Amino acid sequence: MAKIVGGFASSHSPLMSLTGELWAVHAQNDLRNRELVQPPNGRRVTYDELLADADPGIAEVSNVETFTDRVANIQKGLDDLQTRFSNVNPDIVVMFGDDQSEFFFDDNMPSINVFWGDSIKVLPRTITPDMSEARRMSSMAYGTREYDHPVPSDLGLHVIESLMDQDFDVSHSRYLKESYGGTIGPATWYLDHSRTTQPRPFGLPHAYGFAVARWFDGKAPPILPISINTCYPPNWISPRRAFALGRAVRKAIEEWDTDKTVAFACTGGLSHFVVDEELDRLAIKGMEAADPEILTSLPRVRLQSATTETLNWVAVAGAMGDTRMETICYEPGYRTPAGTGCGCAVGIWE
Repeated sequence: MAKIVGGFASSHSPLMSLTGELWAVHAQNDLRNRELVQPPNGRRVTYDELLADADPGIAEVSNVETFTDRVANIQKGLDDLQTRFSNVNPDIVVMFGDDQSEFFFDDNMPSINVFWGDSIKVLPRTITPDMSEARRMSSMAYGTREYDHPVPSDLGLHVIESLMDQDFDVSHSRYLKESYGGTIGPATWYLDHSRTTQPRPFGLPHAYGFAVARWFDGKAPPILPISINTCYPPNWISPRRAFALGRAVRKAIEEWDTDKTVAFACTGGLSHFVVDEELDRLAIKGMEAADPEILTSLPRVRLQSATTETLNWVAVAGAMGDTRMETICYEPGYRTPAGTGCGCAVGIWE
């Protein structure tokens, strides 16, 4: 039987890699973001509408001095996570992640997908001379070299078969296409518009790439990418289903006939593109207490847009069972007076 040796998680927002001075630069994107969702009512709003209703206290922490202090704590947390991941040194890492206009579009949007080829291509994001420093730095955070990262295809097949036996209808992928592109939306909830991505080559999605590049500490253990559709209605995964998926994958790992060590991991979230500090702290409380009731009942109305990446953490929490998460750091990353930004967190299950 495989030995489960821990769980690891961090946010992967650009705020996790930019300097304090560049937080404000990146924040200019928020003024035209069409996926801003207002907590706690879950209404999609414009930046100006969000600003009009914002807590005035948010403006007091939307400055470079505060940004710089929060960056220092985030980077300290990521360094700690890197050290502890390196010390555990798992043979294999099973990763839960979401796909945002990377591999999947409305021609085929699976709720759950397991990639089980022998390897998966890592392609650095394109850097152009006219790119801003903020965009260049955040792009590099997902990897800077092209290579084929190993995938434990035997474990992938075992997990797929086990999930099917446990009544999870999973899709699967074994190889990459030459290019990916397409359209997502309009659908329901916040997604009342269409977004189109022109076809382009693409490798390891961002939810996995940030961990490999930032806190795998130069190691390249095989990873098993399990993509869950957290972001896009109508077939987006629920908190209850994400938690149950984690439990089911754990069962598959425990029944795998091997002496290898396995860790679970994810990146993403917490709340964004609008910070919902109350929801973040509720999710963290659920993970720190290993409380399924909290984690499976996180309110859907507040889990919209990119805040849904919190469900990557919920899946890992499910996989870690009764083990409680230690929060290494949490910073409510308000980057504008309107409250846009990201709940930046780092956590570990040992």
